Amino acid sequence: MRKLALLFLVVFTVFACIQSEDKGESTDKDGKTTKTKKRSVALPDASGEPGEIVIIVNKKKYDGPLGDALKEVFLENVPGLTRSEPLFTVRVIEPFEFNRIFKIARNIVYVSSFEGNAAADKWLQGIYSEESRQRIMNNPDSFMQTSGDQYAEGQNILQLYGKDDATLIKNLKENASLIQNYFNMAERKRLAETIRMSSASRAILNKVNNKLDINIKIPAGYELAMLEDDFMWVRFLPAVGANKNLIVYEKEYESQDEFTPENIIKLRNEVGQKYVYGDPENPESYMVTETKYMKPITRTIDFNGHYTVEMKGAWKTNNLSVGGTFVSYTFVDEETNKLYYVEGFVIHPNEDHRELIREMESLITTFKAS
Repeated sequence: MRKLALLFLVVFTVFACIQSEDKGESTDKDGKTTKTKKRSVALPDASGEPGEIVIIVNKKKYDGPLGDALKEVFLENVPGLTRSEPLFTVRVIEPFEFNRIFKIARNIVYVSSFEGNAAADKWLQGIYSEESRQRIMNNPDSFMQTSGDQYAEGQNILQLYGKDDATLIKNLKENASLIQNYFNMAERKRLAETIRMSSASRAILNKVNNKLDINIKIPAGYELAMLEDDFMWVRFLPAVGANKNLIVYEKEYESQDEFTPENIIKLRNEVGQKYVYGDPENPESYMVTETKYMKPITRTIDFNGHYTVEMKGAWKTNNLSVGGTFVSYTFVDEETNKLYYVEGFVIHPNEDHRELIREMESLITTFKAS
């Protein structure tokens, strides 16, 4: 009887898992979305390295104009890094290579054009129902659909499609940033979910909050390097590996001119010279922004409803003893009339910085003025 009850419980649990649903969205170039649903079962965790994307496509097309358009989207260099690195690490496979290892990848892209009769084309076209095919044929502005957890938990799926190669290429070129942002946000979200605070880092945050009246996630392992009435610096200094740093500076907001790239660099250099030492034993060593050989890259974004200037670039010490990459947000809290400069910078000589900077971005986005 107990065995029968146990069997019933297992069957009920599996049935409940099978009934779970997940929503996806299709997006056209005007930003209009159409929600879709798919069923999921109990799934393994998604695997793969941060920033890695598996692209399923007809490889002959990948070697042609369609592939060139895909490379412009996924292999564009990350702006502001000290060395050339692509936005993502791409693995290109054909449908017959799509085995159980690739199926649990963290990021998957299906590239389907309804032009082509090769086996790979037919397989990719077969993903879509007849109704979806007609919609694609009749609406050239519809080119992408997103969903999640198709084969694994924490998985992001993107379907790119077009009635023919030319239409798909056109949409890829016109909407590159939209596609890039989908995976950038997915990777940031994953990183944010892995940030864990310890009792020690919470104690540091309490000190920071009492001094500056701000909140920001401080991961376990970070230490407090400096805390002043207008400045915070926490850092992670492992015996081996990347040195990670997070700084916050606040001041009274004066004018819109403070948002120009030149003035943000000026502010950054002033803060660096005053607070961020390159060598604790050498007070004449401090951080400056590299502008001679590599100018910082800026763009405007919306951060928690605030007009914000994001800046990425290289930094060094004035005596050239060390250097690295940084990313910063500059914005104003209208309620307090305070300008905030929040930055993450890293030291990891001769190594890639892409994922480190993405990690710093995730930390910065946890910032809130109390």
